[in-house]
Amino acid sequence: MTLKKHITTAALASLFGLTLATAALAQTDTDGDGIPDTAEALLGTDPLKADTDGDGQNDLADKDPVFMANALDTAGAAAPFMIKEAFVENNYDYAAKKDATDHLELLIANTGKTDLTGFSLYYSIRDMDSGMVEGTTKRLDGFTVPAGGEARIHLDDATMPGHFRANPNSIYTTSQAAKTFTVMVKADGFAPVSLEIAKDKGGAEAAD
Repeated sequence: MTLKKHITTAALASLFGLTLATAALAQTDTDGDGIPDTAEALLGTDPLKADTDGDGQNDLADKDPVFMANALDTAGAAAPFMIKEAFVENNYDYAAKKDATDHLELLIANTGKTDLTGFSLYYSIRDMDSGMVEGTTKRLDGFTVPAGGEARIHLDDATMPGHFRANPNSIYTTSQAAKTFTVMVKADGFAPVSLEIAKDKGGAEAAD
């Protein structure tokens, strides 16, 4: 006797619904840049930012959506601030008193007598194996360093003050090669300060 397998109407509806859901997911474009979220992961662009590198061009229209050259103005008076600390791995969350996921973190020290605002940041990441370079500019709205004090800049998931969004599809996360970060920080009216940071092999790792 031959046994026949039958697919019920409910099963067909369920299967068809799953297919439609998968198709809909593939077409989801959260940032409205014309690139579906699923494709953003392949391109290395940010699914929540229509302009990943901050150059003013929509990612879909940008020939290189993950790289812009440093366009920060280098003119201005001597900066009354310095980058006191810089991390791209082995970060620590002092508030929670535990390790934090690897991210670009800068401690800015204000040596002047007035609060500093109007900060901009440019940073590039070079993959030491492939030679690929990503470059991003960000305006750090709301970031203030008090007179004679310090404040930290975090490039991560931007969920708290002083934290700004980092591209989750960056080579920082996806490549396991060693990397070199070049960072420039500028406050309006002042010349920028810059440094380079080396990162060992391994992507941006989650906290232990």
